[in-house]
Formats: sequence, structure tokens, C-alpha cells
Amino acid sequence: MSIATSLRRARLNSGVSLRHTATASGVGASSLSNIESGRREPTSGTVERIAETLGVRVAVIPRVDRLTAADAAETIATYAGAEPATAYRAFLQLADDLAAADPYEQFLLTVEQPRRLGSRWDDAIAALVEFRLPKSSVPPWAAKHDTAPSEPVWEPQRTPFPLPALTDLSEAPEPFRRRGIAISAGELESA
Repeated sequence: MSIATSLRRARLNSGVSLRHTATASGVGASSLSNIESGRREPTSGTVERIAETLGVRVAVIPRVDRLTAADAAETIATYAGAEPATAYRAFLQLADDLAAADPYEQFLLTVEQPRRLGSRWDDAIAALVEFRLPKSSVPPWAAKHDTAPSEPVWEPQRTPFPLPALTDLSEAPEPFRRRGIAISAGELESA
């Protein structure tokens, strides 16, 4: 995870435009665009001004060689339409990584709020985090996704071609059932 990616996610999650963020932080819009895309390395002062504008803090945390929830969301966003099986594999990788992680690593994997995808994948990622972490450790962004689903039941596409529903919602763990996400507990077990 790069500082550029984290700043972009924070801006997108706050719902603030690039132009507004640039103006409020005193950074040119083209400079901010270049920073977010990784074409320009910001100074620490610039990072601090942008972060303050977005209402976030910059922290240095140890690298964990596992997929973070934020990175899983990016992969899902990239592949959900054209390659749904790849998106689903990223989701299952996050499930495996959260299961194998100790509590400290789980915190590191879920501390950064994923970019909102605007799909039921948001609910699925939040349900997974709630399922894998102790109740007292569930980050606020995941707890906020505990809302009534817009569709009664949603099941991710697991293959290149749509298949009929495979999972009965009653087989899903409680955080998934509550959100109407049809993913069974067996699918979430590590291979």
C-alpha cells in the first residue's frame, strides 16, 4: 500500500472532489492528481496537509505480507465486471489472510477503510471482517455497513459465467446473513 493509494482512498471515501482537496490543502489540482496516480512523490509536508484536509492521520505501520481489506477491495473493483472469478479469489484470499493472522495483524489488515465500491461487495467485505475479528476489534467502517440490504439476497459471481444461486442464505455465517450475502461458512474455510 503506497501513500498515494491511501490518500486517494481517503479522498474517495470522504466524498470530496480532487479539486476541493487540492484547493483546501494548498496543493495544485494537477500535482494532487499526479500524487494520487503515483507519478509524483509528495513531500512529508504535502502529505500532512492533504491528510489534514481529508480528516485522516498518516501513520507508519509495519508491512504485513498479507492482503489488506483495502487492497482486496481494489482488486475486486478492478475485476468484478470482466473477471468475476478473480474478484472472488481476492475475497477468499482476504478470508484466508484474516483467518491466519494474529489479532495485531488482523488490525493492520483492516485498519484502512476500503474504497467504497458502490456494490454488494462493500457489504461482503464488511461481513467478512466482522466474521473473522472479535466483536471488540471490528473497525468502525465495517460496523457501519451493518444496514438492511437493498437486494434481499446477493451472491457473488464465482465463475466467468453466471450460475444459478449456489448458496442457501441459512448456510451463511451470521454477519453475512444479516446483510443478505449468500456465502457459506464452508467457502470461507482455508484450503
